[in-house]
Amino acid sequence: MTSVTIFANRRRVEERLLEQALNERGHTVSLLDPASLAISLTEPDSTRPRLAIDTGAATPERATLAALIGASGGVVVNRAATTRLLADRLALCRHLIVAGIPVPTTEVAFGERATLTAIERVGYPAFLLSASVNPRVPDAVVNDRDAAEAIVEHRATLGHEQMTLVQEYVSGRTVRLPVVGSSVLTAEIVHYDADGAMRYEAYPGAPAELTSLAERVVSRLGSGVYDVKVVEGAAGPIVVKANNLGDFRTLVEAGIDVADAVAEFVLRQRADVEEVDRGD
Repeated sequence: MTSVTIFANRRRVEERLLEQALNERGHTVSLLDPASLAISLTEPDSTRPRLAIDTGAATPERATLAALIGASGGVVVNRAATTRLLADRLALCRHLIVAGIPVPTTEVAFGERATLTAIERVGYPAFLLSASVNPRVPDAVVNDRDAAEAIVEHRATLGHEQMTLVQEYVSGRTVRLPVVGSSVLTAEIVHYDADGAMRYEAYPGAPAELTSLAERVVSRLGSGVYDVKVVEGAAGPIVVKANNLGDFRTLVEAGIDVADAVAEFVLRQRADVEEVDRGD
């Protein structure tokens, strides 16, 4: 029997489904809010989790947490290398570009004036994104010069943002492609509510090129539990984002047993580490 920790600050439907899938395999599950953790760098720590699933958004802090647990022989899904790329938008974008995977036109600006210049070059509307995922500095869309000046000043003054990704706003249908292990499970259409919340619905008959594009992203990110967001633009599908797969209840409603697939993948990662430790 293995003890599995789920990194989450509350027990949602997704955490309950994961807990059930792992319990059915004879494993115990506990929920742990990462904000309650303090990990020693200098002293042995037998209390840190040995096997964990992180259902929160990928951030630099979560990548560090995974790395610290991995350094002591533990396993976190997603692993630190994958979470680090998901959290570092600049690095992810460069990885995709090197692989020839289509992404929106993107510029990196290192100051307020440079950001405004980059927006003018990219064109309106434009996305403003922090170079690394930062919940305190949300993504913003600017539609004209006045809005751009106000938002750029706000981000620099209140968010202390010194480096900004300025990205082309690609018009078209947004599609989410969930990944577990190295497999793309399905495709869902993303709907954005007025308050910014996202809803998902099944995408029957999704073009095969969407799955093929997501598989190319997986070849760069490696195996894990995350989703790839693609916009079906006028020039073809283009990758706009990737993050931890923290919301999968709509997939369950569509008959896809995501929790079971995640449980199998997580336990396989631990088994692989144990085989290496034994020298098998």
